[in-house]
Amino acid sequence: MKNAIRFIPLAQFFFALLLAVFGAQSMAQNQVGPALQGSLGFWYAANPPLIELSQFDVLVVEPAHFDAEARGVLQQQNTQLFAYLSIGEFDGDKQHLARAGLADSTSGTVNHAWSSHVMNLADPNWHRYILARAQALQEQGYQGLFLDTLDSFQLLPQAQQQQQRSGLIELLSRLQKDLPGFQLIFNRGFEVLHELPHKPAAVAVESIYAGWSPSNGQYVAVSDNDRAWLKQQLDPIRAAGIALIAIEYLPYSRRVEARELVKKLQVEGFIPYVGTPHLDSIGLSTIEVQPRRLAVIYDKRDGDLTVNSGHVYLGGLLEYFGYRVDYFSVDQPLPVQNMPELYAGIVSWIKSGPPVNSGPFYNWLQGRLEENIPIVFFGGMPIENAALLQRLGLRKRSGDVSKKLGVDQYSKQLLGHFEAPLRVRTRGLQPLLSTNDENQVVLQLSDPLGRTYHPVLLAPWGGYALDPYVLEKGLDQSRWIIDPFTFLQKTLRLPAMPRVDSTTENGRRIATVHIDGDGFPSKAEIPDTPYSGEVVLAAFLKKYPFLTSVSMIEGEVGPKGKYPELSSVLEPIARKIFALDTVEVASHSFSHPFFWRPELAEQKEDFDPEYGYMMEIPGYDTVDYEREVLGSIDYINQRLTTTDKPVKVFFWTGDALPSAETLKLTYDKGVLNINGAVTAVKPSNPSVTGINPLLRPTAGGLQYYAPIINENVYTNLWHGPFYGFRDLLYTYDFTDKPRRLRGFNLYYHFYAGTKQASIKTMHNIYQYMQNAEPLSLWITQYIQRVKGMYNSSLAQRLDGGWQIKGLEQLRTVRIDPQMGWPNLLKSQGVAGVRDLEQGRYITLSDAQAVLYLQPQRDTAPSLEQANIPLTSWHYVNGKQLKLSFSGEFPLSFSVRYQGRCSVQFKGKNYHAERQLDLHQFSIPHKRVSDAKLICE
Repeated sequence: MKNAIRFIPLAQFFFALLLAVFGAQSMAQNQVGPALQGSLGFWYAANPPLIELSQFDVLVVEPAHFDAEARGVLQQQNTQLFAYLSIGEFDGDKQHLARAGLADSTSGTVNHAWSSHVMNLADPNWHRYILARAQALQEQGYQGLFLDTLDSFQLLPQAQQQQQRSGLIELLSRLQKDLPGFQLIFNRGFEVLHELPHKPAAVAVESIYAGWSPSNGQYVAVSDNDRAWLKQQLDPIRAAGIALIAIEYLPYSRRVEARELVKKLQVEGFIPYVGTPHLDSIGLSTIEVQPRRLAVIYDKRDGDLTVNSGHVYLGGLLEYFGYRVDYFSVDQPLPVQNMPELYAGIVSWIKSGPPVNSGPFYNWLQGRLEENIPIVFFGGMPIENAALLQRLGLRKRSGDVSKKLGVDQYSKQLLGHFEAPLRVRTRGLQPLLSTNDENQVVLQLSDPLGRTYHPVLLAPWGGYALDPYVLEKGLDQSRWIIDPFTFLQKTLRLPAMPRVDSTTENGRRIATVHIDGDGFPSKAEIPDTPYSGEVVLAAFLKKYPFLTSVSMIEGEVGPKGKYPELSSVLEPIARKIFALDTVEVASHSFSHPFFWRPELAEQKEDFDPEYGYMMEIPGYDTVDYEREVLGSIDYINQRLTTTDKPVKVFFWTGDALPSAETLKLTYDKGVLNINGAVTAVKPSNPSVTGINPLLRPTAGGLQYYAPIINENVYTNLWHGPFYGFRDLLYTYDFTDKPRRLRGFNLYYHFYAGTKQASIKTMHNIYQYMQNAEPLSLWITQYIQRVKGMYNSSLAQRLDGGWQIKGLEQLRTVRIDPQMGWPNLLKSQGVAGVRDLEQGRYITLSDAQAVLYLQPQRDTAPSLEQANIPLTSWHYVNGKQLKLSFSGEFPLSFSVRYQGRCSVQFKGKNYHAERQLDLHQFSIPHKRVSDAKLICE
C-alpha cells in the first residue's frame, strides 16, 4: 500500500459527513461475487514462503513474485489469490513508462513518499492499460484484485480533482462491468464508492490503530482524530453490508501487541491483518502461522550433507518432533527473511571451527539472537569472536586443557543415562565456561588447579553440547551421551502442538514392502533351483497380504543387459510379478551404478569399489544417468508391464546418493524416487544414532530415503550370516517404543530368495508384521505421506483451533496427552483418535483439517483403527456420520462409542462385534463410499 498514514483536509471531512448521512442507502447496489470472509494475508516481496502463506483463506500478492507454479501451490490449498493493482499510480521511471506506452498518461505529479508517478485517471490510454492488466490477471487464475492508490488523485491541484474523480469512477465501473465474477477489494476509495454500480467484495483501510510513516521510517500510533475520521468513512460502508479489512503495521518484535490488536479488530467487525509496512512478512490475521521449520547449519569442510552429523544424527529426530528440516551450508548466504515466522530454531553441527569467512556468519548469528530464535550448537562451537561469546554469556579459557579433569556436577536428566554412560573425556574439548548466571550448566568439569569447563549448557538463547560429550563412538558403534530428545526439547523450547506423523495411519502402524531388483537371475539353493524371482513370487508376494513395490534392473533382465541369453526366461517371471494386484511397478536402473556421484565417493578414506562402478554390461563402459533412469523406465514400461500400470517410482542403487541433476530426471519423468540412508538398529548397536532422516532436500527435488535399510546391511553385505536379517525384528521393536520413530518397512533384494536361511528369516519377518495388523501401503503412498510431512503447514486460529494444510496423503497428527482430546463435532476433517503408549494419534480424513481440543474424550462415534486408507468421515450429528474408505483389501475398522452402532452400505446393514466401547466392523468391499454409521 502506498500510504500508511493520511492527513485529512477539512473539506474532505465535511464530505465524509455527507457520506455518513446518505452513503448507506446509495451504496446498497448489487455486489459482484461473494462477500470476503476468513483469514487474510499479504505478500509483496520476492521469495514467498508458499507453504506458510497457504494458511490464509485470502492472500493479496504482488503478481511479479508469483509464477504459475506458485499460484498453483496456493490454489491447491484453497487459498483465494488477489493480485495487487495500482489504479492511481505507476511505479517506475520514464523508461518504464515509455515501454508500457504510458509516457503521455501521467499527471505530471510524483508521489515522493514512494517515488511513483500519479497517473491521469481521465486518460483513455491509462484505462486501456489497467483493463488489459486486469484481464491478464484474471486469465492467470486470480480470483480478484486488490485495488490500491484509489485516492492518489488528491495529490493533484484542487482544480483537477473533479475530472480525475470522474475518470476514477468510469475506470472502476468498467472493471466491474468487463470482468464479471472478478472480485474487487478497494483500498479506501471512500470518495467514489457510493457512486459505483456494484459493491466491492471488501473495502480495506490502513492504520486504524498502528501505522507506519514512510517519510521517517518509523512505526507510529494513529491519533484519536484520524481514527474518528476513519470511523465516519467506514460506518456507512459497514451498514451497506460490505466486508471491512483493517491493515495494521507492527514489527515482529511486538508480536504480543499484534495478537491483542487482531482480537480487538475482530471484535470491532473487521477482517484483521497485522504485518510489516512493506508487506514482506507473513503477519497475523484471524490465524497465526506457526513456525514449523528448523534450520540445520553445516560446513562442507566436514563433508557433504549426506555424511554431516546434523543430517545423519539429528535429521530424523527433528522430523519426529513434527518439523520440516532445512539444511544450509555455512559457506553460502544464510537465510534472513522472516526467520522468526518460519523457523522455530537453529541447529549447528560444525566440527571444523569457525567458517573460512566467519564475519558474515557471526553477523548472521547476532541477527538471529536479536530475533530471539533458539540456537543450539552440537559438536563444536564455531565461534572465536570474544564479543559474540560474551553476548552468549561465555568465555574461552586460554592454554591447554588438562588431561586430569574431574566431574564437579552434571544433570542426570540430560547426561549419562540415555545410551552411553558419562565418563571424563578430554580429547578435543573446547575450553569454554559460562559467565552468565542465567545459563544453566549441565556439565561442569574442573582440573587440579580449580579451572572449570562447561561442555554442555542450557541458555536463554538455546544452548550447546560439545565434543567429546555428545556421542560415544567405537569402530562400528555409536551411542548418545546426552539425551537428544530432552536436550532438543529444552534448548529449542519446542512448544506443544500437533505433530505430523508418517509412521501411523488410522491408528495402525504403517507397513511398506519394497524390493530392489538385484539377484533376479540368481538360482535359489533349494530343490529344483528356481530363479529367485520365482521364489519371491510364490513364497512371499502371493502368500502374504501386503502391498509391495517391486523393481527390476534392466541389465539383469533385459535382452540388452548382462544376460541376454536369460532374458526370454526372466522377463515372463517379471511380467507375472508385475501383473499381481498387490504389486506396484518400479525401476532399479539399467546397470546398477554403485556410486551416483563417484567424484565425491572417491574422496572418502574408506573408498573401496569392491564391485566396480556399475554392473559389467557388454558395450556399456561409462555410466549414462539418463540411460540409467529414463531408459530403464522406458524398458520396463514397454516390455514388462502394461500401459495402465506403468513405472511409478525409481529405486536408487548402490550408495543411493544422486546429484540434484540426476534426481531431477525422476521428477521430469513423472515418477517418485526412494532409497538411501542407512537406518538400522541392531542388538549390537541399540542406539538412536541409527535413525537417519526420512528425506534429503536438493535443488533437483526431494530425495526420499528408505525408512529402514535392507538386508544387505544386516547380513554383512551378503557375506553372511544369511539369517542376519532377523535383527530387523529388533529394529521394528526399537523404533516403536518408547517412541514410534518408524513404521514397518520390509526392504530387501531378490537374492533374499536364494538362501534357505534367508528364506526362513523372511517368512518370520512377514509373519511378525502380519500379526501386528498394520496398515499396508505401497511405497509411493508412503512417499506421498512423507511429502506431506515436509510440505504441511500449521496455524492457530484466534479461537484456539489448530489449522493444518498441505498434508498431501498424510492423515495423522500426534499430540502429547496433556493437550487433551479432539472435539470431534467442532473440528473439521478429524475422524478419531487412538491413545497409545507412544502418544495420542489423531486420524484425519482430509488433506486440510481444523483440530479443536478439549479436556475430556468426546462421546461422539470415533474411528479407532482401520486397515485401508480413509477418504471421508463426515459427522451428521453426534450419533450419525457418513464414511468412505478406499484400498486394496476388504474393509475392517473399529469405532469407539458407548452405545450400539451399525453400518448401512449398498442397502445392507452391517453389525459390529462389540468389546466394551469398541465396535469392530468387517465389510467385504475394498472401496466403501458414503456408507452411513448409525449409533444409538
